Amino acid sequence: MKQVALVHGWGGSYAATWQADGWDAALRDAGFEPVGVNIAGHGPQGGPHDPQAYADLASDLAGKLPTGLHGAIGFSLGTKLLLELEARYPGAQGKLALGGIGDNLFAPEAAGPAIVAALRGETADHPPQVAALLAYATKSGSDPACLAAVLERPANPVLTEARLAAATAPILIFNSRNDTVAQPDARLVAALPGATHQLIDGPGHVGLTADARFRDAAIAFLSN
Repeated sequence: MKQVALVHGWGGSYAATWQADGWDAALRDAGFEPVGVNIAGHGPQGGPHDPQAYADLASDLAGKLPTGLHGAIGFSLGTKLLLELEARYPGAQGKLALGGIGDNLFAPEAAGPAIVAALRGETADHPPQVAALLAYATKSGSDPACLAAVLERPANPVLTEARLAAATAPILIFNSRNDTVAQPDARLVAALPGATHQLIDGPGHVGLTADARFRDAAIAFLSN
């Protein structure tokens, strides 16, 4: 059976994101074997509280993925990591169906400091974007100190247009117009001219994986 990895966003987990939103069941129904992984520092298993421990999340992820993948599905931070791996090892992860990413790929996490402060209990009132991400993180049962350390990790290698030009995998980029985190995406579209881009109306950032249109589009893309 063809294996497809599922890589969640910051604050999520395989169980809280993909299983909860029905992705693993839908993939099995389509003839795929889902491979669930948790990004370092995420999920109930916890991890170090030292940001240095998360300096290379992409390499940690690569070590958790089996060889010979048919493809991978990513959301938000998971998408960033899969594109980083594609830049390093073109084609190694098979087809890539990637959601919740736009021109923010090329910049640090804009809400990072505000989220870190909230995780540490230093703030009580949170802007809508921060509140939504915190609610998403709560569902995963992750250690808030681990999640803060992930956001404070040393800068990863920067993904640039020149590095993305090395990509050889078939790629689907799927976003919502109502996603304030991942818009606009004109620079990303230009950087990946061979990719398929789909844009829908509806969910905000953290609601994308629960939208059946993303799930159906990803499975159709992987099936062709």
